Amino acid sequence: MGPNGEAAGGFPDGFTGTLALQNLEAFDEDMVGDALGRVAHLMSWVHALEARLVNRMGELFRDDRYTPSERIEPGMAFSLAASECATILNVPQVTGQRLLTEATSLCTLHTATLIALEEGQLSYQHAQVVLDQCQNVPAASLPGFEADLLEAAEGQTRSQFSAKARRLRERKFPDTISKRHLTAFEQRKVTLDREEDGMSCLSAYLRAAEAQQIYTTLSTAARGEQVAGDGRTTDQLRADILAQLLMGGLGSSSGGTTDGGGRAAGMASAGNTGCDGEGAVPKAEIMVLINAETLFGADDQPAELHGYGPISAEAARRLARNAAGWTGLAQDPRTGEILGVGRRRKVPAGLRRWLRARDGTCRFPGCRVSTANSDVDHTVDWARGGPTDHGNLEHLCRRHHRFKTLGYWKACQPSPGVIEWTSPTGRVYRTEPFLELDPPGPALDWSEHSRPKDYVQADSRQEQEPPF
Repeated sequence: MGPNGEAAGGFPDGFTGTLALQNLEAFDEDMVGDALGRVAHLMSWVHALEARLVNRMGELFRDDRYTPSERIEPGMAFSLAASECATILNVPQVTGQRLLTEATSLCTLHTATLIALEEGQLSYQHAQVVLDQCQNVPAASLPGFEADLLEAAEGQTRSQFSAKARRLRERKFPDTISKRHLTAFEQRKVTLDREEDGMSCLSAYLRAAEAQQIYTTLSTAARGEQVAGDGRTTDQLRADILAQLLMGGLGSSSGGTTDGGGRAAGMASAGNTGCDGEGAVPKAEIMVLINAETLFGADDQPAELHGYGPISAEAARRLARNAAGWTGLAQDPRTGEILGVGRRRKVPAGLRRWLRARDGTCRFPGCRVSTANSDVDHTVDWARGGPTDHGNLEHLCRRHHRFKTLGYWKACQPSPGVIEWTSPTGRVYRTEPFLELDPPGPALDWSEHSRPKDYVQADSRQEQEPPF
């Protein structure tokens, strides 16, 4: 062992040897095939090693090694270890949790699968199938069933193996079908994934029968429109009919705020919470950040759709025409930024909505929880003198808000909107805002007698938190 924890030969402790791919231009088809096989083995080995390391991180946090208190509940230890791994690997928090769950299973109950992974007998995707199909299998039968699955994986793609493994389990343990369905049903959800070119993918994880019925209904309606002469494709019609059914009708109104430099800005809120006139279809609220020049057609600068990103001026104006209400924003005339609120603890509605647009999601590294399901938190606690302005506020989901409150993770905001996090193990991570900000302007006293002349109060309706 050398200085700084290095083993002989200059390699960090725990790693030895070298690996290189050389003279690739001289490879013929046989050599390329052989090398690809070795690379596949190497990738499986790396995944097995990753599982061992992730599991070790979980063990360290369960031992209270990196926690500020002497005792820590198992759920919190799991969350902290998963978050540490996720930030190191630069993957989403939910992926970190999945990796830790799978690593724990591989290193405890399913060591045979871990060894097969290390030896390159199967890929990590195949190992995930083994873990999935072993759920709810009686403990006494588990080793034999796992061995059968590993044998069945040979020469199969991940998809082929998944189908084969499922049939094997259902034949040997038919009583697990209902148990697995109940477990899966508890995980029903709707997800939203951003795509390119102004599009997103809305997915629903439902009972198979319900999903099939919904899809069949949409298909039948689409074919009916085509018979009536509609020229859209079946896929287009299914998407348009679904959107029309879920969105319902939209009202319209307008308003905004003009700053001292003659620039107006605001957030359009398309729709509102509650139900439509028929009392059947709930209306949702979305937020669009758009300046006056774009709104009134003087330019075609992109607008910002909350939770998505830039959208075209044409799309923004279309949403603005249907807006049910507007939230005015008081801005610094030089920078266009939202101004602070001094020592007032409660965040005003306009600033709160602007912060939601700026952050987009929880500001913890890798977390994708929407700001609609997050809290507005003072980076420096208000009780400790932290101001209520955009340079000391950020959104945190309940889990990561608790991490910060309990002192497991520490946060600071070196510049407005930029959050630097220090993990329990001392690693530092930096998160950027969803919307980029100019340098901050001076703070503003938002008392009743000192509002800027360009400030316009938002509409007088009782504000409701939109469900996004």
